[in-house]
Amino acid sequence: MKRREGTIAALFAVSMLVGCNDAKKTESVELKLEGDWKLAAGSQSSVCFAEMKFHENPTSDRDPLSVHETTGNFTQIWFGEYEKEGNNIRVILHEPKAEPFIMAADRSGNELKLQYEWKSADLVCSYQRD
Repeated sequence: MKRREGTIAALFAVSMLVGCNDAKKTESVELKLEGDWKLAAGSQSSVCFAEMKFHENPTSDRDPLSVHETTGNFTQIWFGEYEKEGNNIRVILHEPKAEPFIMAADRSGNELKLQYEWKSADLVCSYQRD
């Protein structure tokens, strides 16, 4: 009898652990980036990308993006790809070529906060949907 109770207790414990593990997986929300984002007026850094466009490519792990770097009256548009890794975005710029870098992302509604290093500057930038 004790053996049966021990087996039932063990099965119960395993099912609880599996249930808790599945609950954690469903709690994490996928970071949705697709669309056009413009630098918010209250952004902490003036050298942030002025605009970012995230697109979706369902046939690849990497999705296309463009970033707009504005200095005075000149805007340089960079084209490349990005990969989402949890709340991090790995950016690979191809045209013109640049070293890949990571952006830490936090999205709340229509606001996207990004932390990244660009041209030796540590940036904290806030964007809003265009």
